[in-house]
Amino acid sequence: MIISNFHAKQVKVYSLLSVLFFFAYCKKDSITEIQPQKFAADSTSTLSLRDQSLGLTGVTSASYYIEKSLPSGYVKDGSRDYTSYIQSALNKYSNLVFPAFPIMVNDKGLVIGSNKTITFLTGSKLILKPTSLATYNILRISGSTNITLYNPVIVGDRAKHIGTTGEAGVGLAIRGSSYITVYSPNVTNCWGDGIYIGQVENKINCKNIVIKNAVLKKNRRDGISIISVDGLTLESCYAGYSDGTSPYCGINFEANNPSCVMKNINVTNAVTEYNLGNGIQIGTKRMLGQGDRSVSFTFTNHVDTKSGQLAFKAVCTSTTPASTGVMSGLIKVVNPSWKYTQAVPMYYSTNQPNYKLYISSPDVYNPSSSLLSWSQISAIFDRGTVGTGTLTLTK
Repeated sequence: MIISNFHAKQVKVYSLLSVLFFFAYCKKDSITEIQPQKFAADSTSTLSLRDQSLGLTGVTSASYYIEKSLPSGYVKDGSRDYTSYIQSALNKYSNLVFPAFPIMVNDKGLVIGSNKTITFLTGSKLILKPTSLATYNILRISGSTNITLYNPVIVGDRAKHIGTTGEAGVGLAIRGSSYITVYSPNVTNCWGDGIYIGQVENKINCKNIVIKNAVLKKNRRDGISIISVDGLTLESCYAGYSDGTSPYCGINFEANNPSCVMKNINVTNAVTEYNLGNGIQIGTKRMLGQGDRSVSFTFTNHVDTKSGQLAFKAVCTSTTPASTGVMSGLIKVVNPSWKYTQAVPMYYSTNQPNYKLYISSPDVYNPSSSLLSWSQISAIFDRGTVGTGTLTLTK
């Protein structure tokens, strides 16, 4: 086991480790490689992961089929805006089924209230009508509870967006809500984030959110941004090809203010690849300023391939005086497989002594596709960075 307190200069270490990554090679024993799920750059290929769980459905004999609410002579090619018709059905019924063809919605989006079960049939798709708005939510859950979504497919307007500013065009927004479960969401080409989990205006946080088998691809900002949540299960999430506006991460935890929470977060079997920024990123310094705070994260079996910057980043370097609050907590990263990052796979920086990072059984590959030995991995993680945080590394 290696426990390190960090003091050296980041630039110097990055240069040395870049050389190590390009020339080191040694086979690692007793660790089985986790193969990332590959997706081609075309949008249709993202359906492959979603298809694995299409057997899940909320359809019952009492379900209301939204197709019944569409106007006479409706089209099935997603070329006409039916937002008002769909919203009327969502307001009236509690168990709904979207038809097996694409539907266009405008930038008002669709609002989902409490106590709803909604199923998207195979072939269902919500397509956003191109807009100039910097901010939109195609599907919005705000201040609500007890909602289950099955297989929502959401396509943003990134390719046809009329405006040039902003970064807050979101596919699925969950704000200040609790007991929300989403199975197999497929969210692509949004102007901002694919999925957003955060607060409502009065600083109410999300609680008990479950998202399984998500495919989040080619969104302009992040695949998924998590601002505030107490209780998050993110299982088998694919987040790739985020680019366009910073931070362009796959999975981004970014607290906005001292009322945010980051607790009981479990991310399992996440696959991030070809994001222009980082695969997974954690930033919590904005939680400080109004008392002591604590966080808890567990990441298991994360696979990252060719991040533009880092496979994993965790930072809490606050300038807030300790008298107004300190940060504590543990970030656990178990059995990650970080592949082909151009410099180093991970960056960890904090000036909070009790804000700790634990990494066990990492597989690390250099840009030449070579699996590094344990001694080479140890050298990478026993590295300099800013601050006094503690990293624990175990086989």
